[in-house]
Amino acid sequence: MDERATRRLDRIARVLWGILWLNLVVALAKLLYGWRSGAIAMTADGVHSLLDASSNLVGLVGVAVARRPPDANHPYGHRKYETFAALSVAVMLFLGCREIVHSAIARLRDPHLPAITALGFAVLGLTIAINVLVVWIERREGRRLSSELLLSDAAHTGSDVLASLLVLASFLAVRAGWVWADVAVAGVIVVLIAVAGVRILFGTLPTLADERRIAPDMVETAALEEPGVLEAHNVRSRGPRDDIHLDLHVLVDPRMEIASAHEVGHRVVRRLRDRWPGVTDVVVHVEPALESERARTREGGGLKAED
Repeated sequence: MDERATRRLDRIARVLWGILWLNLVVALAKLLYGWRSGAIAMTADGVHSLLDASSNLVGLVGVAVARRPPDANHPYGHRKYETFAALSVAVMLFLGCREIVHSAIARLRDPHLPAITALGFAVLGLTIAINVLVVWIERREGRRLSSELLLSDAAHTGSDVLASLLVLASFLAVRAGWVWADVAVAGVIVVLIAVAGVRILFGTLPTLADERRIAPDMVETAALEEPGVLEAHNVRSRGPRDDIHLDLHVLVDPRMEIASAHEVGHRVVRRLRDRWPGVTDVVVHVEPALESERARTREGGGLKAED
């Protein structure tokens, strides 16, 4: 792993450790007050915050594995483990939905008003402030580091902020004597958690399914800018947006010496990596520009030739 990638993972790990402790404080405060007051919405929100902390732990495991360099069994490296960690966050969100639904059903069977005090409002205010700070930090660092993990975790915590605001509204409703408000807000929190989980799921699947990351025609255009390249085709790309693996075929003059053709391939690699900083691996197949080697069709936005 190069120095840049190592520094990136170090930064992600530091962010996750800091956020983990903040999330544990938030979750503990909510769960203790929810247990003391009997407010199911507050307890559900505490479970949601506990899932935030759990996702941080999963993320730290993913980052630790992602540090491992390529080996014989993983020639493309271990970066997908970070994406798997992000996917695990979504799984935990769905499990959280299940627990909240069970608690809500139990309350419907035994309806009663929870005991809401001024302390509950103070706990909510403090935890909302902490979560807003967490979301801001993770989104900023996630965009700066191009980390799917931090961005997915920010989405998770963002839903927690909204859930806490709904709990605050339920507290006001309960103080007004509305028995159903507590369970109703718990139901809304379930929907928020599920939506966050679906967003994370669709954010990670493109990487796991090897969806293309760069339009083939853009790569062809960039390669043709290099002197000596007569055609570019069979472009493929995959991987996380900051660890893209790219391969393509380029055609050069059949009379060009092997060493010169090889140098053209190296220049294409450098050009593509300079054009897209997220590209970490480029494989260029240099071929003679014979009629039998030229592309005949265009598929998916790129030229295709027989292998």
